[in-house]
Amino acid sequence: MQLIIAGFHRSGTSLLTQLLHSAGLFVGDELLGAMPSNPYGHFEDVEILRLHRAILERHGQDWQWDGSYPFHIGRDHWSQMRGLARGRQLNHADWGFKDPRVCLFLGAWKYVLPDAKFVMVYRDPAECVRSMESRQARDLFSDRGQAAAHRRFFEEADHGLRLWETYNRALVSFARSHRDDCLVLPFTALTEGYPVVDRVNERFGASLDPVPTSSVFDPDATSTRTAPLRVHDPRVAARVTRTWESLVDL
Repeated sequence: MQLIIAGFHRSGTSLLTQLLHSAGLFVGDELLGAMPSNPYGHFEDVEILRLHRAILERHGQDWQWDGSYPFHIGRDHWSQMRGLARGRQLNHADWGFKDPRVCLFLGAWKYVLPDAKFVMVYRDPAECVRSMESRQARDLFSDRGQAAAHRRFFEEADHGLRLWETYNRALVSFARSHRDDCLVLPFTALTEGYPVVDRVNERFGASLDPVPTSSVFDPDATSTRTAPLRVHDPRVAARVTRTWESLVDL
């Protein structure tokens, strides 16, 4: 089984991948380590992460993308995708990967891996934006990463919301076209103990170990937003609302 975990940044993809990894899913030899915003690790395959970054950088951007998609993928990157897939398939019966950027490349990976299945997680946009703003502010004041990229969240109106809508609209579009291959879950399914692994086994005929979600969820590592999220552009609010309703429907 090939299982791709997708979801916008700060939506619970790390928690979901940690759970599936503990249930026996191989998710990479070299994983992105822990950081203050992800104390238990990101569970991102570094090789996959570098590939997605390279594709985005060829378009002049990294993960803060709110433009059009799909992207043009060069022959070199197609070759890398196929090589990665062959290597994993030769060595692992049940494998997958997680990177929030994969939301923008779901169609490409489905082309490379026609039998792949997808577990998608979505989270309240205000919660995601609050979490991203906290992370970017911490990195800005710690002089970590690119200051200009961090400041976009505080200098560009509705920047976080526009990112949320772009990524999640991509999820909706793909899931509608590949319903039998997708399992769409809200973040609350992870925090409230929904039997995710059992559902993955049932939906996709997998044989992962039935690890309970509670075994990896630490409520102290997750926070919620108490203040309302200010939205400056009503058109952004309308798009976010439509996308949210579509996710709930899925």
